[in-house]
Amino acid sequence: MLQKIKKRKTLVYAITVGTAFFVFIGIGKAALNEPGTLEDPLVTQSYVEKRIEQVKYYIDQKIQEVYGNVNLNTTNIQDLIKENQELKKRLLELEENKSKENINTAIPKLEVVELKNGQKLICKAGTEIILRGGKAKAIAGELGGLSDVTGAVDIKMDQNIPPNHLLIVPRDDGRGVYVEKYAIFMVRGEYEIK
Repeated sequence: MLQKIKKRKTLVYAITVGTAFFVFIGIGKAALNEPGTLEDPLVTQSYVEKRIEQVKYYIDQKIQEVYGNVNLNTTNIQDLIKENQELKKRLLELEENKSKENINTAIPKLEVVELKNGQKLICKAGTEIILRGGKAKAIAGELGGLSDVTGAVDIKMDQNIPPNHLLIVPRDDGRGVYVEKYAIFMVRGEYEIK
């Protein structure tokens, strides 16, 4: 029985000495390893700062290779940022103005046009005419008259224009209307008064 106890003590002693031996060897190796290597991945702040400085130097060298001796100080960069912001602002203003122009020109407004004493309203193709007051007669072209959309008829030369009917000038060949005394029209599109 005493022998068993002695064997156990010897075994425990051997295990303890072996474990201590391996621990001391590991500590010794860790102390000898340079920070940042595969054996010692933990690094110090000074090591990280040293590497950052090396990377900055490398980047500066590459910039010098690409741009030569261009002075890229912070004043120039701030000026470029300011100019970029001003250009973006101007671009937005131009886009807003363009969209407003598109809205205003996409659908031309109806204009009130008054004609007196034998005046003529000569219209371009696509112009819309509505007689609101007075009396007027049609001026037709060689290929036909005015298209009365409301009445679904073609108004021929010297025919009376019906009031409040939508008329469309189909061609740009001198078609329009004329009045002997006085008339008021609503007109959308290009025209000239003669």
